[in-house]
Amino acid sequence: MNVKIERLPTLRIATVRAYGPYEKSGPEAWQMLTPWIARNSILSAKTMFLGFCHDDPIITSAGRIRYDAAVTLPEGFIPDDFVHTREIASCEYAVTIHKGPYVTLSHVWASLFWDWLPASSRRPADAPLMEQYLSDPYLDSEEDLVTRLYLPLTTI
Repeated sequence: MNVKIERLPTLRIATVRAYGPYEKSGPEAWQMLTPWIARNSILSAKTMFLGFCHDDPIITSAGRIRYDAAVTLPEGFIPDDFVHTREIASCEYAVTIHKGPYVTLSHVWASLFWDWLPASSRRPADAPLMEQYLSDPYLDSEEDLVTRLYLPLTTI
């Protein structure tokens, strides 16, 4: 597994939340957010499509699992009440890239936590896991989907 440590700048995002197992809540949240993105014409070359996984499905009951679909906002853009806005503070992340279906992302997360993290001498921050979607699941085949995984880290 190829993992790099990266510091992201502060990100201002718009989010919508869905509940349930990630394979259900992820698509549901994106089905809500995608039309809002199109209506507001906020896409640019800098736009990031992000997902936030708040809960461990092994210890959280299915109905309480929280997933946020998010998009970065252009400077000065004021969104309506359909979305929640927040800032993600700048921090360091352990970053790896996954190519393939979204249903296999959990295997990569498990490897980050159980293989890479213990050998890294780093500790995870108390923050949700973040995924950046670099492909369009409507245009690209499942095997060609590319996702960057961001494990937030505490400062040493």
